[in-house]
Amino acid sequence: MRKISNKLNVQLIAETFLAFGIDHIVLSPGSRNGALTMQFANDKRFKTYSVIDERSAGFVALGMAQQLQKPVVVCCTSGSATANYYPAITEAFFQNIPLIVLSADRPEHLVDNFDGQTIRQNNLFEKHSVHNVQLSESEETDDLTRNMLLTKYALIDCMHKSAPIHINMPFSEPLYESVSTPDIEIDNITIDEKVYPEIDVIDFMKRWNSSNRKMILVGLHHPNAKFDYLLKQLAQDDSVVVLTEVTSNLHNDRYFNKIDQVIFPYSEEELEALKPDILLTIGQNIVSKKIKKFLREKQPTQHWHLDEYWQPDTFQALTDKIETKPEFFLELFVPFVNPKESDYYTTWNSIREANNIKHKEYINMIPFCDLKAFDSIIRNYPENWQIQYGNSTVIRYGLLFDHNDSNPVFCNRGTSGIDGSTSTAIGACIASEQNTVMITGDISFFYDSNALWNVNLPSNFRIILINNGGGNIFKFIPGPSETDVVEDYFETKHHFTAEHLAKMYDFEYEVISNLTDLENSFNNFYAESSRPKILEIDTRNASNDAILRGYFSFIK
Repeated sequence: MRKISNKLNVQLIAETFLAFGIDHIVLSPGSRNGALTMQFANDKRFKTYSVIDERSAGFVALGMAQQLQKPVVVCCTSGSATANYYPAITEAFFQNIPLIVLSADRPEHLVDNFDGQTIRQNNLFEKHSVHNVQLSESEETDDLTRNMLLTKYALIDCMHKSAPIHINMPFSEPLYESVSTPDIEIDNITIDEKVYPEIDVIDFMKRWNSSNRKMILVGLHHPNAKFDYLLKQLAQDDSVVVLTEVTSNLHNDRYFNKIDQVIFPYSEEELEALKPDILLTIGQNIVSKKIKKFLREKQPTQHWHLDEYWQPDTFQALTDKIETKPEFFLELFVPFVNPKESDYYTTWNSIREANNIKHKEYINMIPFCDLKAFDSIIRNYPENWQIQYGNSTVIRYGLLFDHNDSNPVFCNRGTSGIDGSTSTAIGACIASEQNTVMITGDISFFYDSNALWNVNLPSNFRIILINNGGGNIFKFIPGPSETDVVEDYFETKHHFTAEHLAKMYDFEYEVISNLTDLENSFNNFYAESSRPKILEIDTRNASNDAILRGYFSFIK
């Protein structure tokens, strides 16, 4: 072991992390966190990554934790550096991704006394984290014991609640004194299994079996083979429709995976035929605004939400909270379910079949544009590549197409911001070591361009950049398009390309602007390479907003 910090609290925090099996650390440079950096970087038991921009670093760690499904540490110096983690913290909070913010701080007596790089760091993330602790600088035995207990309880919360925590550590100078041998060692720590509330499965079964129209709506969900298997059994019932999105990571011919192709402003009679009596929602956020509007206006008699962390009343109709892992509940529930004769599934399916035909007709008749590009991109995903979508229009286009079940799909839909999509994708690629392609819009890409400033960039990382010259989503959503400032203050039109960024950060780069070149580009784009790659698709000359509106009019 190379030289580590002589500060006992630094050794204590490092050994506690290892005792809990936490070994991925994303570090950003600074002086106040110098002792922590020296400790982690010189201990080969840790996997450390240097990311200069703290905002990007937070999302890189989020992407890592998303894939590892265990806590990842982000560590920075004092002051505004810590505040730059906030966007990633909020995303992790609403996605239930376990992040540990370890922030170095000035000594407590300097806070609010105009000392450099000093802000009120203690409890900075209180509203969007599940545990916040301020450790003591003291190395007295009682204080070390207290710090150990505070850290332990915080880590247990992080793991049980799968959510962010914040550990704030004040440091006085000197910061870089070192030793060769640690003074503190901690044995592995085993935490108790999480305990869930008891569930009256028989009561749920009786209500389910007596209903003629049941809808299961699955939002953002990590791939889970057991959950998928159990859900497929429920989906065989003609009184059940299962609605999924690309981020649900579920695939079956019985699932309705393109919700926005089915839900339209139909007549009252038609909408009544689609309305469920029981709505069972599972997982995190739903992207589709159409299904949200439909279920808020045509509320089910019963709404059950199944999730171990959140029980949101998204449709203002919540009647039952099922607080456990979805696969745990379904394993108990499915054996008691009896299929019921109903026309509910066939009613939904007849709409889907008709709209699938119209979808193909429309794609074939339109010129090169965003929608046409997405059809090509998604048809050409290689098997077993991980897909990371950006937000705004990109994920909404993705929802309109079938995806291969070998491609796990992820998107930051916790807070749905564009600020860290590329950084998240890079972190996911690093941690999973899986071939990864990021699909992003131009505003999101340029906004998070510091994501490319990362010495850990894997050569099997790819970016597909849809450059339509601005934030096209503001041409689609109601409101901004009706103003006379949409181009300057909402859409923010520009003439940038990724060429110079690609050169600066040593990416292979290609730009195309027609369908033939796009179709011919994929073999080379996905081929093995010593460098990551960017494929820029220029659709700035297309009437993307008019074509997308025309799509929904044509299908309807």
